[in-house]
Amino acid sequence: MNHESTDMTTNPSLLFRLRDIRDRQAWALFVEVYGPLIFSYCRRKRLQDSDAADVSQEVLTRLSKALTSFEYQPERGRFRDWLGKVTHRELLQFWKRQGRTNAMQTVDGQDAIDSTEDTKNWDEHFHSELLRLAITRIRTEFEEETWMVFEQLWFEDKLPVDVAKSFGVNMGSIYVAKSRVLKRLREEVLMMSDDLPLLEGH
Repeated sequence: MNHESTDMTTNPSLLFRLRDIRDRQAWALFVEVYGPLIFSYCRRKRLQDSDAADVSQEVLTRLSKALTSFEYQPERGRFRDWLGKVTHRELLQFWKRQGRTNAMQTVDGQDAIDSTEDTKNWDEHFHSELLRLAITRIRTEFEEETWMVFEQLWFEDKLPVDVAKSFGVNMGSIYVAKSRVLKRLREEVLMMSDDLPLLEGH
């Protein structure tokens, strides 16, 4: 567990890079991250694949126009909240085009826009999808044993003493492995969204 590269510097924020419309790599990453996130949220709102794709494209188009002058200011609001509002606005427009008598409701009668429960659902969806992608993106940066230690400690919530015993290493190595992966995971999530609440306390 001692051979991973130590050259894991924090990348510039994706949201900052998007201000340069010529940064094609940043825009490609943005679509890779947020396209599926928005699409899967629309599917959770009972949209068919084709409709979810259309709404997602509308959201991404609006974001591409706004983000070139976007300045992230946490004290004035979080990016995920702004993204949620844009996504909900496009969902509302979709339902209106469909001739819903009450476009503020989903097919099961639950409030779809501007409800406390919906805000909670969006936040949970946003962070779970972001975390899933970040984990996938950093996985190859670590040796198999380091990653297995991290999985057992973080995902399976096993006791450090039991993990150390199963791998035949000392406790210090176990804590170092977990700390190294979590540090890199925080960097990746922060790079993509400037937002870290799911990793607080770990």
